[in-house]
Amino acid sequence: MNQLLRVNALVLAMTFSSWAAEPSADVREAVLNAENNWKSAVLHGNRSALDRLLSPDLSYTHSSSKTQTKEQFIQDATGGATTYKSIEFDNTKLRQYGTVVVITHSAVIKTVQTGTSHLYLTEVWARQGNGWQMVSRQATKLP
Repeated sequence: MNQLLRVNALVLAMTFSSWAAEPSADVREAVLNAENNWKSAVLHGNRSALDRLLSPDLSYTHSSSKTQTKEQFIQDATGGATTYKSIEFDNTKLRQYGTVVVITHSAVIKTVQTGTSHLYLTEVWARQGNGWQMVSRQATKLP
């Protein structure tokens, strides 16, 4: 929970220190590419790709309110605890705050274990090292 609070505090601090901006075409492409690589890694259980794409201090909250660390999420996504069948996004919006991009969208995620879930997702991606990494993700069930 402390990780989630730290990430949310970071986003709030950046909100007050700079206005949200539409990402440049290059940033938009890079972040959406990172997200697509994440999606592919989850669907194929690719541990090494997930390790590159997820920040060491990741806070990953599912619609069930279960919150995981990077290693916990990777273990579930690659070890069979959660088998993803498909992930589809709609109504995607990006806002940039310095070196952080917040993505929001609707999603339909299908897993073997839970079936079809209709969700609203908020993802926080930060430019770290040589690329973009997911630092926070939170899902809310849609009615």
